[in-house]
Amino acid sequence: MKALYWTRWCEVGTVADTIKFGEVAPPTTVPVKSEVLIEVKASAVNVDDIALSQDSAGGGWFFHGRRPSDANPVVGGMEYAGVVLAVGPEVTKLKVGDRVCGVQDVSLQKNPGTWAEQTMAPEKDVILIPVNCDISFVQAASVGMAAFVTSDMYKRANLPSKGNHRCLVVGASGGLGTFMVQLLSRHEGGNVHVVGVCSGENADTVRRAGADDVVDYKVAPFGQQLANADPFDVVFDFVGGIDTETNAQKVLKRGGKFITAVGPRQGLGDRVLTCSEWYQWACGLTCRLLKSACCCCCIKFRYDMAGGLTLKAEDFNEWVVNQGIRATIAMEVPFEEAPLREALRRVASRHTGGKVVINMEAEVDSGTGKTK
Repeated sequence: MKALYWTRWCEVGTVADTIKFGEVAPPTTVPVKSEVLIEVKASAVNVDDIALSQDSAGGGWFFHGRRPSDANPVVGGMEYAGVVLAVGPEVTKLKVGDRVCGVQDVSLQKNPGTWAEQTMAPEKDVILIPVNCDISFVQAASVGMAAFVTSDMYKRANLPSKGNHRCLVVGASGGLGTFMVQLLSRHEGGNVHVVGVCSGENADTVRRAGADDVVDYKVAPFGQQLANADPFDVVFDFVGGIDTETNAQKVLKRGGKFITAVGPRQGLGDRVLTCSEWYQWACGLTCRLLKSACCCCCIKFRYDMAGGLTLKAEDFNEWVVNQGIRATIAMEVPFEEAPLREALRRVASRHTGGKVVINMEAEVDSGTGKTK
């Protein structure tokens, strides 16, 4: 089968140029136990995928994919949507022909990647797309990561069902950010005023997602621009870094929550950290979490870190199926070498303006070179 893969770790910053594209062996021909063989119809490209390919995920110290070799190449990708090709004898909820999606655990379980024509996953991690759900494979492949990360952050915020609330979303134009803006705009009961922080060129995208106001971070730090605005109940962070934390403290009300998907180091995963750098990051994060767990310390600023390992069916069904939340697709490419490398470059820039998705079924117009 065709796949994007590596036989040795890519050098940091070279993934788009050095990752291989070609034929590899499929994950299996006959699934065993509770395994599900899936024909991949679409797969997303995320910064974590790039970090895994260069073994720098989590700073390169604790989050590793399967070690690659010439004999056993590693296929990239985690988010996918497709069709069940075969099931193991212990599978009870899925059957051949079902439309499915999910997020592969390529670190702890060392499951196969999704930048390929086929992948295999344990049934417990595969989400059935209901037959009455009007969603394309491209859209289904783009919402998995956002659904489980933002759902966890939303639950941690514990917004009341009554009253008025103010929420700030930092990094609002990315795949996770636009999902969070939509999720907050659908909060039941209370009225949520959502402000998104993004670049000016992505302001319309964030407004269409449901933001009431947008702050262009390129004009000035958002803490400075919002200094005279009403304080916020919650700041949701998809950017990370000390500067984000500092600005969040300036705009949060007393007892307000800062909930981050990234932590105190921006761009974690872009390179392998030194021992000193990793220790500083880990200790800094631990101290922040412990301080916020202490009632006497969290009155002014409560720090919370998003968790979760994979997409849950209840989150997918609640937000994607029932609420109709969709990811903002910034770039869709066919499963061909040149467009794939361009997609990887865009994601590595960390300025995608939405999700980047591989459409396995797309064709390229020979005249324009664009996806049909």
